[in-house]
Amino acid sequence: MTGHENKSKIVSRAILEQEGKFTVEDIVNSVRDLIEGSTDSIRSYVLKKIETMCEYGLIGKTDIYYFSREQ
Repeated sequence: MTGHENKSKIVSRAILEQEGKFTVEDIVNSVRDLIEGSTDSIRSYVLKKIETMCEYGLIGKTDIYYFSREQ
């Protein structure tokens, strides 16, 4: 597994394990010690991942929060 694949799995898991409302910062804080990179680069990566998951309907969003979808 490459570093990018590992990073992707860590961030995806952190997002999908959220319950209720959460922000990008909540995810950044939960993965900061697990993946390499500056806080800004991690934030950017997390935001792109969250937006992609919203497009696929895996999570929802409002103007302020993201939220987990009912299973």
